[in-house]
Parts: sequence; structure tokens; C-alpha cells
Amino acid sequence: MWGQAFICGSLGGMLFCGKTGFAAAHHHAPATGHFIYYCFTHIAIDHEGFVGSVYRTRSGMDEKTTACGALAAFAAELASNKLNLSFDEDDIEMSMLKKHIIKKAGLSTNATNAPNLFKVTMAAYETITIDLERHVRHDAEKFKDRKYALFTGVQIHGPDGSDYCWVGKASLLIKGVLSPLVFSKNTGVLSPTGPQAMPH
Repeated sequence: MWGQAFICGSLGGMLFCGKTGFAAAHHHAPATGHFIYYCFTHIAIDHEGFVGSVYRTRSGMDEKTTACGALAAFAAELASNKLNLSFDEDDIEMSMLKKHIIKKAGLSTNATNAPNLFKVTMAAYETITIDLERHVRHDAEKFKDRKYALFTGVQIHGPDGSDYCWVGKASLLIKGVLSPLVFSKNTGVLSPTGPQAMPH
């Protein structure tokens, strides 16, 4: 891997860095670089299987912590029929998160059939995936020799500091073509046309 990771996540794992942020990230690597993107929202599942909060005893906390706190607050607004979509300049990311997920993922705002935290989290994952693919395609139009590997999904916080990742989608974008990235049993990477080296 060349250089260090460029962190561009926001509340809920959303990609609010936009064109300017992506351009800044790419300026930290060679023009013909290969890029790997990991974009994950997150959720907690405790030792009893309860979704939304977990004891993080290894971090010295005696109470359960919520994950994702922003998505849980969003789900609570939906369930209580108190959804506020007005722009709050003192809470910019949260304001954007709600509007963006509703617009991109078509999330229901009907309080009588309000989505639970799991559904809101999956809508966030879908939104992040849509945004990442759009930004990477835009970059690929300008830089034909760049190669991109994209991973999106959900980070799962379990009890006692255990963490897991569910990879919802893995893709390669090479010469403008987005194709699925399939993991073989021997941990290699396969494409529909045969073995491929993962960009790094």
C-alpha cells in the first residue's frame, strides 16, 4: 500500500466529502494509482442478539453504547412521527444524513410503518454504495489508467470489544467497467473472467 489511508467518513459512515474530498484524497497518491475504498456504516449487536447497543467492557464503559447513534436517532424520529428535515447549521451531518438516505434509498417516512434500526442501517449501506460508485466513476472518466477496488457493507460491534464486517458489495472498476469482486476459497480474488490481482 502506498502511503497512509485518507479518512473521509461522516456520521453513519456516510460519504459527505463530495467531489472536493475525493479530489483531495486522490492527490495523496500517484496519478496512475490503484485505490482501495472501504466504506462501511455500523451497527451493534449485544450478547443476547439485541440490535442497536452493546456493552463495550474492554473500553472501560459500564453502560451500553449505541451504534450507530446517528442512525438510531434517525430511526427514533421516524417512529415517533417527529421527523425533522430542516437544515440545522449546528448539526450539518445529521441534517444531510436524513435527507440523503430518504432520497437515495427511498426509505419510508410513514410513522405507522416506520423502519427499525436494522432497516435504516441497510438503507445507509445502500446510500453509501450508490455514492461511492458515483464518485469513483466520475474520477475514472478523467484518469483512464487508474484502478479501483470498492468494498461497502456494515461493521458490526459485538460484545466485549469484538468487531466484525459484513461485506455487502465488493467491486472492481477498471477502464470504466464495474464488475463484481468474488472471493475464492483460497482467499484469492476472482473476476467473472478469471483471476485478477486486487489493486493496491
